[in-house]
Amino acid sequence: MTDTSVAADRITVSAGFRLWLATAAAHDDLAEVLAAAAGEGQTAGAEVIAILLPLAEADGQRLRMNELAEQSHLTPSGVTRRIDRLEVDGLVSRVSCPADRRGAHAQLTPLGLDVARRAIEHLGTVLESHVATRLSPQETAALSALLARLSRDRAPG
Repeated sequence: MTDTSVAADRITVSAGFRLWLATAAAHDDLAEVLAAAAGEGQTAGAEVIAILLPLAEADGQRLRMNELAEQSHLTPSGVTRRIDRLEVDGLVSRVSCPADRRGAHAQLTPLGLDVARRAIEHLGTVLESHVATRLSPQETAALSALLARLSRDRAPG
């Protein structure tokens, strides 16, 4: 005999909500893997790469601060705080925007490019190994494409 009072108290969770939960859990897992790998490899962590990678991929290795906020998934004030720290470390510099004297670009320095290259190589290898134990190359490509469709940003690599 089934207890209908328990079944009636259950919450129905939509597929979209379950997708969000699974995505958040996967993100947390990958963030932990990246944090551990950055410490092991003595490289920049994900929070630094979130700023350096968009700059490294941009034309002239510079972006307006609002563009960097969008591409790094940070708030404008969060980007400003990170740029302040990275500027002290010599990884980025602020340069004036020729089209708008009030605006500023974040510019990757040669040291910042070197740090980004080393970190991305190391962290990329770690992520590939971690993902490869769970997904086939085809599943990885398919999942990346599906998540890119859900994202407001450009498709990955």
